[in-house]
Amino acid sequence: MEIDQFLNFIGAILGGGIIGAIISALATIFYGERRVDTLRRRREHSIKLNDEVFKRWLEKVGDYSKIDVAYSKDIGKIVGVEPKDPTDLEFFDVAKSHLESKYPYILKEWEELKHVTLEHNKELAILLEEIRTLTIKELKMPCYYSSLPGRAPEEHITLNRFVECIYKEMEYRVRAEREWLFEKPIIQPVIYGGEKFYELAWGSYRLVKSRDEKEVGRAILLISQLIETPKFKEEVKNLMKEEDEIYKIKRENFERKIKDLIKSVELGGILKGKCRFCP
Repeated sequence: MEIDQFLNFIGAILGGGIIGAIISALATIFYGERRVDTLRRRREHSIKLNDEVFKRWLEKVGDYSKIDVAYSKDIGKIVGVEPKDPTDLEFFDVAKSHLESKYPYILKEWEELKHVTLEHNKELAILLEEIRTLTIKELKMPCYYSSLPGRAPEEHITLNRFVECIYKEMEYRVRAEREWLFEKPIIQPVIYGGEKFYELAWGSYRLVKSRDEKEVGRAILLISQLIETPKFKEEVKNLMKEEDEIYKIKRENFERKIKDLIKSVELGGILKGKCRFCP
C-alpha cells in the first residue's frame, strides 16, 4: 500500500481534528521521516486547496452559474449571461489540475451545469427582449440602462429594470399565486432642480421619469398589459419548469460531488492527482 493510500485510509477511519499526530506517528513507523515529510506537505497542500478553492467555489456556485440576462450595447439587445469558471479564486487552475487527472466526473458535472444555465439564460433573454421591444414601441421614451455607464436623461425609462421587474412579477404570480411582489406601481410627483416631474415607483425602483403625468400612467397600464399577456404567461411557466426540473437538478448533482470531495479532505484525506505545486 502506498503512503498516501495508507494515510487516506487511516484518516477516513479516525476522522478530522486531532488525527494529525496519530497519522504522523503511524506513517513514520511504516515509511520513515522523508516520506512522512512529503506526506505532511501534500496534506497541507490538500487543506489549502480545499479551503481556498473547493469550499469557496461551492459557496459561490450560484454566482458562477447564475440565471441572468444583460443588455448588450454592442449587439443592441438583451442576451443570456454566460456562466464562468471561478477564475477569481487564486488557486483555481491548480485545483483544476487535480480534478482533470483524478476527479474528471466533478468537472463533467460542472460543464453540464454551465451548459444548461447558458441555454436557460438564452431562452430567458428571448422573452425579455420581446418585452423590451414592445415597451419601446408603446412608450416611445428615451431609454436608459442602469447596467451601462453614463447618466440618465432628464426624462427616461430605465428599461432593463422595467423589463426585469415585469418578469419577476410574473414569476411571483406563478409561484405565490398572489399579486405585486414589489407592491403596486404608483405615480409619485417629485421636484428636481426646481422643476416638477412624475416618477413611476415600483417598490424601491424608480423606473420612469417624465414631466408628463399621463406618460407615466401609460407605463403603469403597460405593465399590467404585459403581465397579463397569455403568450408571456405561458413562456414564464415553461422557463420556471425548466429551472426546477433541469437547472436545479444539475446544480444539486455538482454540489453533491464537490461536497463529497471537501468532506474527504476534512476527514484527513489527501487530494489525488498532481499539480505544479505538489510535493
